[in-house]
Amino acid sequence: MGISIDTIERLKTKLQTVPPKPRTVVKSNKEAVLMLRAEIEQLRANGHDWNDVAELLKDDGQGGGITIKGSTLKSFLAAPKTSSTRRNRKEKGQPSKGDNWPEL
Repeated sequence: MGISIDTIERLKTKLQTVPPKPRTVVKSNKEAVLMLRAEIEQLRANGHDWNDVAELLKDDGQGGGITIKGSTLKSFLAAPKTSSTRRNRKEKGQPSKGDNWPEL
């Protein structure tokens, strides 16, 4: 006995309307830090260095927190590089490997 197309369509509609499950845990320190970006940037603007912020993140007052170094915190929030610093050979004017043949 097979499954009717009507059943599949009803299930499809049902599955499409299920709301996302609320998240209660983040997967990594980086994700947690990115969620706290605005607050961390405000602390930095108020004169706190990266190690100060890392120390503040160690304890949330409820027995939890994020153990992280100031340097790691800085790298997580660093602006992404916008362009590559590496150029290919043709941009530099050097011949590529296939261009080494003598001209006839």
